[in-house]
Amino acid sequence: MLEKRLHPYYYQYSIACAVAYLIPVFFFFGNEKFSEFWLLYVGNSLFGLLLLISGVIVNKKLHSVASLRSLIMPGIRVIITSILMICAVLIILGLIFKNKVVQQAPANYDGLFLGFAMNAVIVNFLLGTFTVVMGAVTIKTNQRDEKGEEIT
Repeated sequence: MLEKRLHPYYYQYSIACAVAYLIPVFFFFGNEKFSEFWLLYVGNSLFGLLLLISGVIVNKKLHSVASLRSLIMPGIRVIITSILMICAVLIILGLIFKNKVVQQAPANYDGLFLGFAMNAVIVNFLLGTFTVVMGAVTIKTNQRDEKGEEIT
């Protein structure tokens, strides 16, 4: 039942998170020197922020009675699908800007693409997982201890 209510929203949240990450990345590709690597971290921050917002929205859709598992699992699915979308768009951007990157290649040309891959996959996954877990624990209402009593 829960899956049927939330399944269409996974893709909406995934697209929103991917776009939030890719906007600063597009500006990074637009720079001719490829020296503003901090734009990638701005994209990571926006990615995490939208994951947190989507967790709050999922909690509201479940009328604030969701378990931790039902708050964390949609977040993990959104992380994975949005990272796959990000990787697909990064490959396309790499092909589009290939001539520009080759002409203005920094000294560590291979490290540039390795940095993109690590930032897009590893940093987003770790930051996203941290955001989803901390957000789920924070916004969960009716938390109970091991005896079943509410924690106030």
